[in-house]
Amino acid sequence: MKVILQEDVKKIGAKGDIVEVADGYGRNYLLPRKLAVVANDANLHVAKTNAENKARKAQQEADEA
Repeated sequence: MKVILQEDVKKIGAKGDIVEVADGYGRNYLLPRKLAVVANDANLHVAKTNAENKARKAQQEADEA
């Protein structure tokens, strides 16, 4: 099961990462606790947009410094 992490999860990944996890782990642990969302087309688009915005903001901060 592919999921997009909403929070940092030990030994899995950091916030915003798209990771492959076991179906049971995703359904029974990550999704109910809102630590991740299923990586469908709409959610992948949102994650990609967020990553681009974060990179743009970091670039602006580096340019200002």
